[in-house]
Amino acid sequence: MLMNRLLAIAVVLLIISASLGYAYHEKEAEVEDAKAGLFAVSNTALYCMTDMYALKTMLENNASEELIRERTGRYAHCAQMLAEATVSLYDINGEEKYWNLHVAAATLAVYFSHATGSEDPREVAAENLDVLLSIEDEISRIYRAWGMGNVTEDMTSNLFNLTQELSW
Repeated sequence: MLMNRLLAIAVVLLIISASLGYAYHEKEAEVEDAKAGLFAVSNTALYCMTDMYALKTMLENNASEELIRERTGRYAHCAQMLAEATVSLYDINGEEKYWNLHVAAATLAVYFSHATGSEDPREVAAENLDVLLSIEDEISRIYRAWGMGNVTEDMTSNLFNLTQELSW
């Protein structure tokens, strides 16, 4: 009788253990799917901001104010997408590189939103052009490393520091 009870307890514990294990792995798969989605969104947003040299060309060739406004608006949108995706990545795994990227992207989103809404977006962009081109170089470097999973904290820290040089 005692053996039957012990066997029944062991079977119940095995069933509970299997159920918990299944639930854990199911949640882990959901988290991995979410991370993959956040990586994809981040990759797209980074790519969107790898052509800031186009802004230089527009300024040099006297592009219309509306064209400059459209371009800065696009950068603001992409930077906001990147900020939101990377803060979620930071929440998931706590890696400082995602926090640096989040803060840098949020700063860019505010800067480009300001430029878009300003009376003279050409002037706002022109006075920060050298910094913006340095930012674009760093974003391009991060974008190339992103797909291989080789983004480092130094890279995102450099981008963060560059965004702190923007003035508006």
